[in-house]
Amino acid sequence: MEKQLHNLYDNLNKKYFNNTLPKSSEMTIEWSGRLTASAGICYRKPKNSIIRLSTHYHEDFPEDIENTLLHEMIHLKVKGHGPEFKKEINRIISLGGKVNRFSKRRATEKRINWIYKCKICSKEYERNRKISKLSRYRCGICKGKLEEIKV
Repeated sequence: MEKQLHNLYDNLNKKYFNNTLPKSSEMTIEWSGRLTASAGICYRKPKNSIIRLSTHYHEDFPEDIENTLLHEMIHLKVKGHGPEFKKEINRIISLGGKVNRFSKRRATEKRINWIYKCKICSKEYERNRKISKLSRYRCGICKGKLEEIKV
């Protein structure tokens, strides 16, 4: 399956980047079951850059594989999602490519395992991890102490 990603990458590199990006053989392009927030991620490195696509997201949106890969390929040239990134998106779209600045949604539903509530103003804070030293934390609104609520 990752061989298909490498082939797609090479085709997109030729079509939209005139083979100016690293060859797929010079980098890692892989599926990841650990990407739960985003559809993909790019780690730019001088040697062996890495592009990972979320298995979770693309199980629901297989038609977005090329879109996500193109998005991450832009990150090999441009950091962040600022004006230069938008310019690259528009350039690729003008050549017939389909690429977006953002994915349709998170790769997986957000897990809420812990809820903390302010003892003074009742503001609630949702967390997916337990706060180990709760006494160190205060409400961002009124600075009151927080208490754990059962989920």
